[in-house]
Amino acid sequence: MSISSPIPVLQGDKGTELRSDGEELLLRRPTDELRIPYAAIARVRAERRDVAVELTAPAGTVPTVYRVEDVSAAAASVFADVVNAALPERAEETIDGATLVVTRSLVSGDDEEEADEDTRAGLAAPPKWATYTAVVAVAVLAVLVGVAGGNWGRAIATLLLGELAVAATFATWAGLTSTWQEWYLRRHGITVEARQVYRNGTTTNAYTAIDGVTRYISGSNNGKPVQVAYHPRKPQTAVVRTGWGERAGVLTVFVVVAAIAGLVDYGTYRLVLPAFAG
Repeated sequence: MSISSPIPVLQGDKGTELRSDGEELLLRRPTDELRIPYAAIARVRAERRDVAVELTAPAGTVPTVYRVEDVSAAAASVFADVVNAALPERAEETIDGATLVVTRSLVSGDDEEEADEDTRAGLAAPPKWATYTAVVAVAVLAVLVGVAGGNWGRAIATLLLGELAVAATFATWAGLTSTWQEWYLRRHGITVEARQVYRNGTTTNAYTAIDGVTRYISGSNNGKPVQVAYHPRKPQTAVVRTGWGERAGVLTVFVVVAAIAGLVDYGTYRLVLPAFAG
């Protein structure tokens, strides 16, 4: 049974998308794509801003449930009503709907090998734990300065300037990573034309990689044509290609931030040194 009534496309968190595609639902997640036939669906539940697709299951077993969170409440209600109305009538003997679901992975190749390649390409961002560790280390250092030097005013100054140094240093690292990533992908990535779309309340760019999957990258560009360069083995790693003027502006900001980071780091060193010099 096909759906004749208009049915919305649900855009959930973390890039999750749920839509009707003929006589099945297409659930697309960051790492895989699921095709769920109507024959495998027991019902669709709209739970405020979440949607739950409950599959059929034999009596006495727990059914499989796929959830899409943080969608429009109004769209969720319409989606559930229309899909439930289109579901086929059930026979007395119910099969396990999970056996009818077809899953296609959107991640190709060996994960560790890809991670190694990304590191060589300079695409790895600093882990969050490194930031947290640096923040805590500065706080501990400030306490040691106060205890060792007996000057708690210097300790407070060390804490404030040290945390500023952490922020400036990681901002510099992020800028370096972004600059290197664009350089690498412009030369070694795959460039495709992108189109502007309105998604989740904002304007963004949609591009389709060689694996046939459509992905999104932020940017408005005022309606002008956009080109996106993406990693050939990891298409979700991508940048919007920019002109020389914009790249020069970004590079200038990066140099300024790097200079500030260097000055703040040096200032922190000069504050800490006297406390331990004796």
